[in-house]
Amino acid sequence: MTTTTLEMLSSTEARAAILSNHGELRGLVMETMHCADGATKSDLDFEPLRAHARDLYRAFEAHIDFEREVLPTALGDVIGWASVLRAQIEEGHARLRAALAVAITALEPETLPRVRLVEDVRVLADAILLDLKSEERCLLTADLDAMAGDSHGG
Repeated sequence: MTTTTLEMLSSTEARAAILSNHGELRGLVMETMHCADGATKSDLDFEPLRAHARDLYRAFEAHIDFEREVLPTALGDVIGWASVLRAQIEEGHARLRAALAVAITALEPETLPRVRLVEDVRVLADAILLDLKSEERCLLTADLDAMAGDSHGG
């Protein structure tokens, strides 16, 4: 997405873009978790888990970068709470960036025992899902503020 496109988005469109991205990330999480289930049963399914986890982690990093750019627009019509909501989201992103850095390194062969790696992938996938849910609460607050401030009755 280019800067020009971001500048042209309304707050509603920006929130919709974020939510669409969340849907894609949830799909990647589910695929990764499916591979994690398979990796606990067979050595043959372990390398696909590494690949899926790597793709998920990179996609989530890209999502964080995207949100950093679009969040001011997405929260632009929140009355009085935009900075608080943005700070909550950015705080979650900072924690997850640190976890992602460790997790990406742990995906290298021979870094962790297989069982531990599977467990770590599951924990980070759960953290990603929790972050998405938290962000969606913030975006819902933004939607409600936008509707309350709409002089045309929603």
